[in-house]
Amino acid sequence: MKHRIKGDIISWNSSIWDFNYKMKSIKEDEDIELEINSYGGDVFLGIDLMNTLRGHAGNVTITITGIAASAASIIAMGADTIKMYSNTQLMVHNAWTYAAGNAKELRKVADDLESIGESVLASYTHRVDEATVKKLLDEETYLSASKAKELGFIDEIIDAKAEEVESEIFSNKAEQFNNSITTFSSTVEGNEGLLKEINSLKTQMADLQTKLKQSGEEPIEPTQKVAARHKGFFF
Repeated sequence: MKHRIKGDIISWNSSIWDFNYKMKSIKEDEDIELEINSYGGDVFLGIDLMNTLRGHAGNVTITITGIAASAASIIAMGADTIKMYSNTQLMVHNAWTYAAGNAKELRKVADDLESIGESVLASYTHRVDEATVKKLLDEETYLSASKAKELGFIDEIIDAKAEEVESEIFSNKAEQFNNSITTFSSTVEGNEGLLKEINSLKTQMADLQTKLKQSGEEPIEPTQKVAARHKGFFF
């Protein structure tokens, strides 16, 4: 089965509804290929989807195509194999909420958050040691693909461009992420242009040396001029 989960991790997200519907009819040992691009949402739904995937008998592969943040990163931990595009992000943090009430009620909310935090922590420790995960959660950490692989959160990096993320709940953060991958893409394209110019210069140099050899002249002076003019491109 192939499927994509995108947008917020909430029960009325159509991509999550469709996923749950497909899971009802999937064969017990059928492989699952799931793409995720989400800024997160409901922690309990994230844990539920993660456990559904971990309990599936078939092989589960998840690919992060933009960002897997918060609850979405928990879902990703349900896979046997986790992949990330080279310029995508994995974000982990402690659970948070909005609350109103008297002192007793607010203390209860804080206690509940600490309990939920233990469940969040346990969602990652089958891949990464507890002390490392706890530190990352406390600091609300964004991980590049290379760092996530180094720490053991993922298994493989794919050389592909990240997709923009959609979010109604975290629209500001989603916009920041989308702007960041646009900047990254522009930088990559600029580097590709520079490499093309360098390769073109190399070709011109080779042609010049060939012509000079054919004429019986030494290529010392022309080579020095060309190298000096384009010196900055090689550093």
